[in-house]
Amino acid sequence: MDKFNTLVGHLFGKIYDEFPVPLRISPEQFLKETIKEDDFEGSFNFMEYFESTVKWLETAGYIWVTQDLSDDGCAEFDVVLSEKGLETLRRVPKSLEGTASIGERLSSLGRSKASDAVSTLVSLAITSAVNGSGIAS
Repeated sequence: MDKFNTLVGHLFGKIYDEFPVPLRISPEQFLKETIKEDDFEGSFNFMEYFESTVKWLETAGYIWVTQDLSDDGCAEFDVVLSEKGLETLRRVPKSLEGTASIGERLSSLGRSKASDAVSTLVSLAITSAVNGSGIAS
């Protein structure tokens, strides 16, 4: 779950920065932030994991895939936040100090590579979107 939260956090941060313009994303952009370097050539299939994560985010309604450019051996998408995704990332966590939204925090943490904080914010964002509590709009 940590890999998922880290990947989603970095995806959300970059997509939030570019909103409302679709952003072209590929696994190579997120590999180093998501898994440890010693796993790069191991048994972990990051391309499949990346593609499955993007498709899950789309199915869950957080993003819209405006163009699927994937082909054999390459996963590449143009994505933009959906209304649900934007509303989720614009929320301000009551449990955290300050007035920065989840999206603003993910955007700045993505640049600093603070993976524990990214993971916590993603969990908070998805949980709050599901049950609608603990966050001010």
